[in-house]
Amino acid sequence: MRLFKLSRNGVLLIAAITTGLAAAWFARRYIQDHIRALDEQAKVTTVSRIVADYDLPEGLRLESLHLAVTQVPVRWAPSGSVPPEEAGSIEGKVITTALRKGDILLRANVASARHQAFSQKVRAGRRAITIPVDAINSVSGMLVPGDLIDLYVSFEYRRKKITAPLLQGVLVLATGGESQMNKPAEDAAGTGYSTVTLDTSPEEAARLVAARQAGTLTALLRHPQDAQASNKGVQGDLATLLGIARPLAMSRQRPAVIYGNQPQQILPTLAGATTVVVPDQSRGLFELPDSEEIVSAWIKSLPNAEGAIQSTRTQDTP
Repeated sequence: MRLFKLSRNGVLLIAAITTGLAAAWFARRYIQDHIRALDEQAKVTTVSRIVADYDLPEGLRLESLHLAVTQVPVRWAPSGSVPPEEAGSIEGKVITTALRKGDILLRANVASARHQAFSQKVRAGRRAITIPVDAINSVSGMLVPGDLIDLYVSFEYRRKKITAPLLQGVLVLATGGESQMNKPAEDAAGTGYSTVTLDTSPEEAARLVAARQAGTLTALLRHPQDAQASNKGVQGDLATLLGIARPLAMSRQRPAVIYGNQPQQILPTLAGATTVVVPDQSRGLFELPDSEEIVSAWIKSLPNAEGAIQSTRTQDTP
């Protein structure tokens, strides 16, 4: 049997082909590894973060329908951003800075209920009315949210000056822009403000508006647990109220008698005809017909309030 014998050139050819194939394989492997390394370098790690799904205006109360989730590179994720698993911590809060659609929501962009709409602090069936401080003669500089005040109105009626209770036990909701829910009383006391916001019923608000237009308002600070109501008012000038008004002397003269054929004659004044008119000191004080109309809901809610109001009504009844 004759063996196949390669020539030297054949051996070199096979070696060259093998070497070429090996070189091509190693080159392909090198290129693939290099591409993989470049892909790994280009690959960015991302995290899920909550963004605005719509344009969100300032003051909006957040709900789940306002929010969306997007992927953000780790290096670009702000420290105050919110992950989806913590969405419940911001729902129900209020937007303090307007956001555009797609903006990352930061915890600094929302605030708790203390920044909620002021109308949500007004109870159902009640009304909040704001009065300029210069319209109230009072200790307004010392008022803080949560105080109770009595409002008196002074006006002129039939040429008589009258001062009477208008509302009693009115709750101060806010002084200026500070309310009881967004600032402690010790911080609000003594600060400057130009308005006072009061809690009233619709009927009380109407009376207060009318009183502002027709008279002068005065606020008196009362103790928060004082349930006593008063329906006492005063009328007359200051001298009468202080009991120092002087008696008025009035002389009565007889009328002149005229006869057709005689000159005019005046009858002599009778002795003791001079009349001294003494002011009635009791007319300085008067009572309003119904004290319950001026008592606020806050006084009525205090312990023993009904008894105090009934006691006032009994004392006022002659």
